[in-house]
Amino acid sequence: MARITLFRHAKAEHPTTGKDDYSRTLALRGRRNADRMGRFILENNLVPDLVIVSGAARTRETFDRASAHWPTTSTIFTDSIYEASATTILTAIEAHGGDHQNVMVIGHNPGLAILLLHLVDTSSTHTDLSHFPTSCVADIVFEAPSISEIDIEAGRLCSFIRVRELGD
Repeated sequence: MARITLFRHAKAEHPTTGKDDYSRTLALRGRRNADRMGRFILENNLVPDLVIVSGAARTRETFDRASAHWPTTSTIFTDSIYEASATTILTAIEAHGGDHQNVMVIGHNPGLAILLLHLVDTSSTHTDLSHFPTSCVADIVFEAPSISEIDIEAGRLCSFIRVRELGD
């Protein structure tokens, strides 16, 4: 089964004068949460074959902290998904996913939240998928052997985990 995992970056520092949005790094809470979610991903067999990461500092740092717990994965850093639309994120998944079975995107809202709503049948879940906070992971599976063969509208939500649900 093919899998797309959407991972919203961890909590970033507050905007400050003289530092643009792209350069904002993680807050202390964000660093802790990225680490916790990285361990969760490993413990629940969600480690991807390929990770597509926005070029922004906070997404790169989220990846670095989370992936410190994983075996080596292929990684693509791209500015194309920085604050991108759902369509642009999906285009990146299709362009880079190819024969990979499990692809993760570490990116930003609102693009990730909107893409999630397009990939899954929301009538089959009792979870409010429109609330996609920082350090949240949505795991979607498809009845296909690889990303290149998935039917985009036939995703099934396997898990939707907010970091606050993990406990300590």
